[in-house]
Amino acid sequence: MKAVKLGAGILTLVLGLTAAGCSHSDEQADGDVRLDDAVIKAKGEDNDMTSIFGTLVNDTDKDVTVESFTTSLGEAHYQLHEVVDGVMREKSGGFAIPAHGTHELRPGGDHMMVMGYAHPVAAGDEITVTLNLGDGSETELDPIPVRSIGAGEENYGDLEGSQDGHEHGDHAHKEG
Repeated sequence: MKAVKLGAGILTLVLGLTAAGCSHSDEQADGDVRLDDAVIKAKGEDNDMTSIFGTLVNDTDKDVTVESFTTSLGEAHYQLHEVVDGVMREKSGGFAIPAHGTHELRPGGDHMMVMGYAHPVAAGDEITVTLNLGDGSETELDPIPVRSIGAGEENYGDLEGSQDGHEHGDHAHKEG
């Protein structure tokens, strides 16, 4: 009887340590780059764009660059954007995040854009975002909530396929 209890105890200990070891390494692998306080701006059918905001966090010992991204929305144009002197434009070179550092994505600054998506993105939905990093790896983020949020006035400048006076707050095109 003692041998059975001892064997069961050792088995429980081994399984517990194995599970603990796996969950720690899985967390570490998934937690190297994340987007804290993430939100996706809700949009209706009358609008074909939305934005993604939050704080990119790099928990690794080396600098990381987000070069592009995709989402669970599927077919759309995905671009990294910056705002310089009030003009929104595609950001070349991606978002650099220093080792153990952060990079803020916010209205009126750097952010991720989903363009050419005709379907509504409703407040309360959750969207999965996958970051494509400069080293060729991908990081799938935790599902990001969609919220109705306001944003600042921005101008697309010479961004291909856009018009001056584009209001980023509701992503509606203005004539003129």
